[in-house]
Amino acid sequence: MSTLRYDVTTNDWVIVAPSRARRPIEQPLRNTVSPKTAVQSCPFCPGNERMTPPEIDAVRPGSNLNADDWRVRVIPNLFPALQIEENPDSRTESSSFFRYRGGCGAHEVFIESPHHELALGDQPPDQIVLLFQMLQRRYNDLLRDPRFQAILIFKNHGEWAGTSMHHPHCQLIATPVVPRQSRQKFTIAEEYYDRTGVGLYSRLLEEELNEQTRVLAVNEGFAAVLPYASHVPFETWILPRTQQSSFGSVPSSQLPALAEILKRALRAIHAGLDNPSFNMTIDTAPRGDESKPWFLWHIQILPRLTRRSGFELGSGMPINTVLPEDAASFLRDVDRANAIGD
Repeated sequence: MSTLRYDVTTNDWVIVAPSRARRPIEQPLRNTVSPKTAVQSCPFCPGNERMTPPEIDAVRPGSNLNADDWRVRVIPNLFPALQIEENPDSRTESSSFFRYRGGCGAHEVFIESPHHELALGDQPPDQIVLLFQMLQRRYNDLLRDPRFQAILIFKNHGEWAGTSMHHPHCQLIATPVVPRQSRQKFTIAEEYYDRTGVGLYSRLLEEELNEQTRVLAVNEGFAAVLPYASHVPFETWILPRTQQSSFGSVPSSQLPALAEILKRALRAIHAGLDNPSFNMTIDTAPRGDESKPWFLWHIQILPRLTRRSGFELGSGMPINTVLPEDAASFLRDVDRANAIGD
């Protein structure tokens, strides 16, 4: 069983999920493993639907109901961090230092496409739009459950990023509490708005677009920038250019522009950094704050090019070894080369 344990030293909750240790770790493809064999044994590939837990949702062409004819598929995580059946109000408090609550939540896997070898950045834009539509659908559906206070959408790509399956996929975890990092970011944004009357993230994006040195790409709806205080080398954010606090409320008409700029950013990172491991998250407002004007939902892409040292682990202060200005210039050159190659 999973539980959430409260850490009094950080005022935050920690998920304790022993079942996650039983996850199968799929080995990277070697010359001794043919692509055909890999597909046959992959539970995320078409025709292997029986190898996964029962489907939650899927996108299929037209009115086609064939199980193996799908574009995007959603399933429960076989080794969930949190379980939807748990009661979040079950609590034990033997003292003020030792307390826990039931491990209630949701943990879902989004199989991004039927293609085993096609990374997200290599997908056609319309396929990325379908994925965004499904992510929004599940996000908004889970928010209707009053037990869930926050939802994090994330993607792990590559061994250093913690992925356990080669077939491209992303995940969603809904939690009965708002994680401290999310609370802190939202509180800082709210305090800035109270002082200035301006949204912190909107102002930050405006400054980045004015300066241009850390901008990777811009289209009619979104901008991809490498933040001034990037925590890791080549950290990239994608932000909306209009006020949107919640990913769940992005108009469907804007999803093609979002897909286009995400594809450009991922392709530049893939080509320029030789397909690095990376983590990607969608940061969005918690329950009840979806319409507040002081936050912008955003995508963070965090390449895993370095490992954290003892200083970083002990202090919580990141050390970035690449100037964001240099990283942005490098990725812009790669982006231009990709455009010429297309």
